[in-house]
Amino acid sequence: MEVKKKHSQRSRAIILETAANIIRESGLKALKMSSLAERSKLTRWTIYNHFGDLGGVKKELYNRHDYLTVNLPKIAAFATQTKGAIQVELVAHIITQHFDSLMKDALSREFALAEFMGTDPVVAQMVSSREQRMFKMIRASNVTNASGQQLPLALLFPIILGGITYMAFQYRVSGEVTCFGVTCLEKEFKANLQQFIERLLRAAVIDTDDSSEQQEMVG
Repeated sequence: MEVKKKHSQRSRAIILETAANIIRESGLKALKMSSLAERSKLTRWTIYNHFGDLGGVKKELYNRHDYLTVNLPKIAAFATQTKGAIQVELVAHIITQHFDSLMKDALSREFALAEFMGTDPVVAQMVSSREQRMFKMIRASNVTNASGQQLPLALLFPIILGGITYMAFQYRVSGEVTCFGVTCLEKEFKANLQQFIERLLRAAVIDTDDSSEQQEMVG
């Protein structure tokens, strides 16, 4: 029984590794059942038995390689500290690493491209699922600032992530290697990106308090 289980796990790993390599080399559209079976040296029945169809293979790869999906619990935890004490630097660092993963890994970049262009229904489904999970985690925390006002973090995150995905899209499709004159993979760019994200996050947390204090002073 143990031998059979190990064999099954090995077959599953081979399928996923082969599918990932196909996508990295030729894009999501190149992933076909025939090529996957041929390159993995496994039968179509074996692939169907493990994942149901190609959609199942894509979903498993997305869950394993999408940086935000993997780190979603951390993002929600850092972003929903009590009394509005959001861990800005930690949240911004994770989101910046998401962009870094898109730049360095062709597989993650292909998923981001499909997300931005809306070209793959399976990826669209996974993105929607990720966003819903994020909304639920953040809203369930009912995090507020010092004035007791609920923070708009659930609305802020999609804006930030959408912008990062767009930058990755420009890099992948247009061949852009710089952003405002700074090379995308340089430390300077990532540092500036993280600072920008931190400013957005702090705007949601701090500016609301500042506006409340100003209103009280005017009154």
